[in-house]
Amino acid sequence: MYFVYILVCMETRRSYVGQTDHLVRRFRLHGEGTTRTTRDRLIDPVVVHWEMHPTRAEAMRRERYFKAGSGHRLKQKLIADGLPMFLPKG
Repeated sequence: MYFVYILVCMETRRSYVGQTDHLVRRFRLHGEGTTRTTRDRLIDPVVVHWEMHPTRAEAMRRERYFKAGSGHRLKQKLIADGLPMFLPKG
């Protein structure tokens, strides 16, 4: 199984979309700041959305979808829907 996930920095509201075969390990690496792609961009990232895919190819297609066009709009909606309720959205 492969996962596509969306992270958000609650301080800056910056987001990141990625894919992995081990969601918990990957999230831990992002949180520890050992992931080059998010080290300087996300402080204490929160997973606001994740989904499973049977193959890496499908996960990579979905990741690309979230990064462009209508997928970007869906990503913004998923972020808004996934933010903790006690934090202001916007």
